[in-house]
Amino acid sequence: MISLRTATKTDVVGIVNVHLSSFENFFLTFLGRRFLELMYHEVLREPNHVAIIAESQEGEILGFVAGVTNQASYYHRLATEKWFVFALASVRSVFRQPSIVPRLFRALKYTGKASAAACPALLLSIAVSPNAKGKGIGRLLVQQFLTDMAEKGVTKVCLTTDRDNNQATNNFYRKLGFTKIHDFETPEGRWMCEYMVGTQMRATQNGQSARS
Repeated sequence: MISLRTATKTDVVGIVNVHLSSFENFFLTFLGRRFLELMYHEVLREPNHVAIIAESQEGEILGFVAGVTNQASYYHRLATEKWFVFALASVRSVFRQPSIVPRLFRALKYTGKASAAACPALLLSIAVSPNAKGKGIGRLLVQQFLTDMAEKGVTKVCLTTDRDNNQATNNFYRKLGFTKIHDFETPEGRWMCEYMVGTQMRATQNGQSARS
């Protein structure tokens, strides 16, 4: 049996384990465990965040979803208060591959791009452990995430994901009612899709919380 609950700071290690196993060749994974632990700790410190984990009966974290109600405010806080801490956490990765420095700098100064997003609220990250896929965990997490966002007064939520070689993920969001707003290219030549969904329309099938 799988249950959902609000994530706490003690869950960060488990969240990072799922992230690392789900996004093996991604930039944030390359930056390392310490960087990811800082990132998720800061999400949980954000005053208006939503973070949910799915866990087994044995207490194993099988998946998570995390986001914030105001991405511009969130990224501004990181850029002004936490950039040095994140930079220190990235030092080892920079030594391994110095060419990532411009991309890292842009990631730490994301505020302007966040301000131009289609809506303030952002689904930052969602992942399901590879050995738990196919059980509907991702759908449950997104539905509960949107329900919690609606309870905070959020009417629309945005997210971005890769456009190319990512058909399953794009189909997943479309089936959950997300509408693609536009495509855009990153400075690294990576094409992304921005999606948006209204929170009131996307609760669980019975319109009630999926939490245990």
